Amino acid sequence: MSFLHSRKGFVTAAIAIFLVMMGVGAILGGKLNTLFFSSVQTKALTGKPINILFMGIDARDTKSNSRSDTMILASIDPGTDKVVMVSIPRDTRIKNSAGKYDKINSINLVDGPEAACDKVGELLNVPVDYYVITNFAGFGDIVDALGGVHINIESNMYHYDDEYPELTINLKKGYQYLNGQQALAFVRYRGGPTADIGRTENQQKFIKALAAEMMQSKTILRLPQLIPELNKNVRTNLPLKDMIYLANMANKLDLANLSAQTLPGYFYHDSSTGASYWEADQEIAGILVESLLQGQTFKVVNETPANMKTTSTVKTPSASTTPATSTEVQTDDSDKNDADTSGDTATKDQDTDSADTDKTGDSKTDDSKSGDTASKTGTTSQTTTTKATN
Repeated sequence: MSFLHSRKGFVTAAIAIFLVMMGVGAILGGKLNTLFFSSVQTKALTGKPINILFMGIDARDTKSNSRSDTMILASIDPGTDKVVMVSIPRDTRIKNSAGKYDKINSINLVDGPEAACDKVGELLNVPVDYYVITNFAGFGDIVDALGGVHINIESNMYHYDDEYPELTINLKKGYQYLNGQQALAFVRYRGGPTADIGRTENQQKFIKALAAEMMQSKTILRLPQLIPELNKNVRTNLPLKDMIYLANMANKLDLANLSAQTLPGYFYHDSSTGASYWEADQEIAGILVESLLQGQTFKVVNETPANMKTTSTVKTPSASTTPATSTEVQTDDSDKNDADTSGDTATKDQDTDSADTDKTGDSKTDDSKSGDTASKTGTTSQTTTTKATN
């Protein structure tokens, strides 16, 4: 399978890979030890949240800096063992190191992952010391090395890709075993009635299923196959002793109740440059992580302020402190209302049919032909929370 044509789901891959690393420690029952305190352990002992930036890149390796197709901040509260995730749209408007407006996905390419951590920390008002980078190439291989994942598929999933037949998705309803390629199809699929909302829920469901799978004792027998795949497909600045400490924390973390929130904001089109952005709600962004850890969630898409309106108009439902499930988006330019359309390659996915390039140099995918975009379904990427099931 050509990973260059598998843009969606990078974050799921990064989190899945990291969960595998943590699961190894949980399976060993805390038998991994270090002689010295790690920086993560120091934070945990002082009760400070541990913040890790996950980035998915569209590159053949994780060593070269590339635009981050997806970014998500995971925050772990050592006091409550709660884990929350903030998805940052790659079109989010920021000021780059040159003092000019740019999209946040360019930071890793131009200045590297440490700068990306700094920029996300500045945006969300939290310290971000660690990053985990992955490409999508090894996702299926890692799932296969783990022995596959058992999951319940609630309805048939089918999408035929005539240009890239290897990306065709054909999964049947029911509880079943997924190998690596099937798992990739599951987390990519967005053909349901709620499009991106449904895909996000599927990805959270997969992460939960993966966490359950890796906690089984049989996983320890697969370490010889897992470790090489992790080495090939993960780049991180977490020292080994920090990874070991996090691994030992894994059996306490509330992984069954992962809470995910997209960074709230509004759509903005800069008529002077022709670039389209996701403009973060600065007031909410500064308190978002802390609020999520306390159980509060926010509406994602807000009304574009009158002084910022140009070519797009956004209609949103009334404010709510519960997870939002639907937002209507009205615009006169369909390829400008998806805050997750900017990337550095015109990549063919199961939900993209064509690409054009904006003036920032990013290649933008046109989802208008897929039939499942936010504008056609009346939905956009929103807050989702997975709950433990009996």
